Amino acid sequence: MSRRLEQPDDAGRRHVLALLGAIGAVSAAGGWAGSAAAQTAARQLRIRIGADISGLDPAKIFQIENQSVATNVYNGLVKYDPATNNIVPDLAASWTVSPDAKVYTFKLRSNVKWHKNYGAFSSDDVKFSFERVINPATGSAYRGQIADVIQSIETPDATTVRFTLAAPNAEFLHKVTAFNQGWIVSRKAVTELAEKYTMNPVGTGPFVFNRWVAGSEVRLSANPEYFDGAPKVDEIVLRVIRDEAVAAIALEKREIDIFFALQQPEVIERLRRTAGVKVVDRAASNTVNLVLNTAIKPLDDVRVRRAIYHAINRKALIEGFFRSTKYEAGTVLTSAFPENTTDVPAYAYDPDRARALLKEAGVSNMKLEITTPGLNPYDKFVVPIANDLTQVGIQGTVRVLERGAYGQARAAGTVQSCITAVVGPPDPGAPLVTLYAKKSFPPGLNTARYEGVEDLLGSVTSELDAAKRKAAYAAILRKTMTDLPVIPLFADRLFLAYSDAVEGLAQNSMFTVQVSNGVTLKSA
Repeated sequence: MSRRLEQPDDAGRRHVLALLGAIGAVSAAGGWAGSAAAQTAARQLRIRIGADISGLDPAKIFQIENQSVATNVYNGLVKYDPATNNIVPDLAASWTVSPDAKVYTFKLRSNVKWHKNYGAFSSDDVKFSFERVINPATGSAYRGQIADVIQSIETPDATTVRFTLAAPNAEFLHKVTAFNQGWIVSRKAVTELAEKYTMNPVGTGPFVFNRWVAGSEVRLSANPEYFDGAPKVDEIVLRVIRDEAVAAIALEKREIDIFFALQQPEVIERLRRTAGVKVVDRAASNTVNLVLNTAIKPLDDVRVRRAIYHAINRKALIEGFFRSTKYEAGTVLTSAFPENTTDVPAYAYDPDRARALLKEAGVSNMKLEITTPGLNPYDKFVVPIANDLTQVGIQGTVRVLERGAYGQARAAGTVQSCITAVVGPPDPGAPLVTLYAKKSFPPGLNTARYEGVEDLLGSVTSELDAAKRKAAYAAILRKTMTDLPVIPLFADRLFLAYSDAVEGLAQNSMFTVQVSNGVTLKSA
């Protein structure tokens, strides 16, 4: 098994140097320079992120760091309540659904303003946002979520938007929630800023994008005109601290307030024992998976894909590497989804069976390169997986890419295999469309180039009877776990640590950190 870290160009190398500088800024003597003074001067909430941001355009957004910035800058028509996952109003004050579930009409809030003097928010911005995602020229990773769903978008007036769907859809609200393609952008800002928009986002949310220092930090300032009430903190500073042990020290020394994306079991236990620090956790909406590109031989042979699954000791990975902070996954849906089922093919750890399947397929001396993002734990747990493959005669190699380069490699669709966590809303259709739908082929995220459940995917959301819809989801899961273009490795669990000076923080299930107008600092 071999492992390598790739940087695409000189800019990427400068990015890493800047990142190392940011990590080194935390020292036993002084910590983050000026941090105490800055927080005293303003109600500043400091959040650790594990990697730098790379793009904040909702049509193309990817990775939890970008999404954590976006969720504080943008709004959707509707949003998920972070505590319950119930769908509640956001930019839409109310909505109605036609009896046949084909027409959704949203009544928008009035007097909502875009950041940075980009004018008043209107129904035209909503129409522009979704049509832009649907347009193939945009190259949106999320086009597959809505391209064949929405037939037309009408704007009778500035505060009304009407979606007519191609077929009845009981789950359409999930597609327009405030996440990824559901975040609304300003037509004027996107048009005027053009390519510069991706790192200069303009939203309607509680915080305004202020400044990005590559490899170091992102600053968001409070929006005093936010329609749901001004935030109770003046500024959010998201600081890049890649190493979790360093981030733990920063939290203990009150140099950061929130430790986002806490993953390492030993750091979780350390912080649980730390006075003045709270550690919370909840089930995630996502699994972590190994995607196999079925367009590349010999991965086009299902026997080879099953051999790979039998070769991976997932129990050892969960209980050993993760110390039981993750859970087993039998499909790409977690047990939190009512639509999930255990009535699917299972693949026990069985190296002998893996060798027999490879022999049956006539495959020997196979090489499998696994592409993974350079972020903990994705660049670490893949090493024992590659070692497991070596034990059955598959030469496993690991290709570690910085997050931006990883996204580009996925979009190109040429990777042999990759590690992915389909982080997203509690919408069962989202991961299934993302991973298995033909309309999600690259630049979408169906890196497996699998198209074996097209008919089932097309019919499941148009089924209005809940029991029949659940049965349809079960059929999709059985088929995909039989064909196995994607191997579920484990179900994620999310951990978040924060100082006891932070009040009103609710952890969501979407692997982002949201600062609502109820979040306060005791010292402020």
